[in-house]
Amino acid sequence: MAKTATADIFRNPLGFMERILDTLTNGILVTDENCIVRFINSAYARYLGAPKEDIVGSLVTTFIPDTRAPHVIATGKTEMGALRTFKGESGERTIIVNRFPFRDGKRVVGMLSLAVFGSREEYDAITGQIEALDKRIVQCTRRMRSALAPRYSLKSIIGRGQVMTAFRENLISYARMDLPVLLTGATGSGKELAANAIHCESDRRDGPFVGLNCASVPKDLLESELFGYAAGAFSGAHRNGKIGLIELADGGTLFLDEIGDAPAEVQAKLLRVLEEKTLYRLGSTQMRTCDFRLVSATNLDLRKLMTEGAFRQDLFYRISVLTLQTPSLHECREDIPLLVTTMMERLGKGNLTICERAMEALVAYSWPGNVRELRNVMSRAIGLCDGDRIELRDLPREVAAEGRRAGGDSGDGTLHASMAVSETQFLLETLQEEGGNVSRAARRLGISRTALYSKINKYGLRRDTDFRRGADG
Repeated sequence: MAKTATADIFRNPLGFMERILDTLTNGILVTDENCIVRFINSAYARYLGAPKEDIVGSLVTTFIPDTRAPHVIATGKTEMGALRTFKGESGERTIIVNRFPFRDGKRVVGMLSLAVFGSREEYDAITGQIEALDKRIVQCTRRMRSALAPRYSLKSIIGRGQVMTAFRENLISYARMDLPVLLTGATGSGKELAANAIHCESDRRDGPFVGLNCASVPKDLLESELFGYAAGAFSGAHRNGKIGLIELADGGTLFLDEIGDAPAEVQAKLLRVLEEKTLYRLGSTQMRTCDFRLVSATNLDLRKLMTEGAFRQDLFYRISVLTLQTPSLHECREDIPLLVTTMMERLGKGNLTICERAMEALVAYSWPGNVRELRNVMSRAIGLCDGDRIELRDLPREVAAEGRRAGGDSGDGTLHASMAVSETQFLLETLQEEGGNVSRAARRLGISRTALYSKINKYGLRRDTDFRRGADG
């Protein structure tokens, strides 16, 4: 008998469909073009608090006086996400209603109303899930922005000498042009710092800053890191695929350090992306648009690599529209005293001093490793010094040797005096630019207010004249 009953249900399609619609917890109501209800399922009838038999054949306005059915029928436009509250025996019920024009061909012959939630509890539960998801999205967005934010800015470039001043001015000028920049210079001269500063000074400063050292990634993985890949693109690929760094940099800056180490196949694909502003993930046929500014860096001679066939000529001319060379430290000897003082402050050792002979050695040394080498030397000296002053003996042998040679030529304190003048001038300019505000000046210098007050007293600066004079003039 059970089999026969089941078969009877399936033989009556209309009855079968009505049984299905009555099983749903979502409410369904259909009117004709005259707003007369032609169908309603059990869930919607419960919302209205009346038997289905009483509702079908009646004007929908009898049960829903402010219904939007006439408007939907007249305009033929869908309305989504309307909140509606019904009062029934069990209290108020809030539902979300979607309204659709019901058509026969092109002609609107009625309206279908779909109630998404059957109770306030359902609505609250879904709303709670959405709010929790929103919080997770906000948290992920904050983490992503933090991960894709620049680490340095223009203020991180220390130096007031002629060479560094000219470099900073060129950097600002280049940053304001939305063109590719190629940074050249020796290892440790601050190319990454310059790339960060270019981003911060550009119109893309609010976008992501994405950096990659091409020499640090195995050549067979570099392509997938840059361009991403689709699910199942290769053995070991993540099942959901992966977004590439180029896509992550959309709307911002992509920094490719050591670009001279990029393999030929990556160079070819990168050139295509730069020219067409589109890319395909590995294993995917879906074209994706990308809008980013490329900043590249290298310590290699790319022109020489081009003649050897190791670097594409067309890519070179595409990435080097603007070329900026980062100065080596030996070109900026006049800024070494200021750099040393700043490094000690940032290492939390602003109370230390450095003897004249040691400073002479630091200024005289050639610094093949540039600023990175100076930072390492200062970290070592701070760790080795006994007391509150760094001596010549605390420096590495090759650096200290320069100090001993310089010591035989000058013992008149000229270097020490020039150092004091340089630091005094730097402090004054910073304080004047901050309008005499010590807290802001200390924050900009990367030192404590106490340390800055100590230097102000040390050099006999007067707030009532020196700071204001700079601000006025």
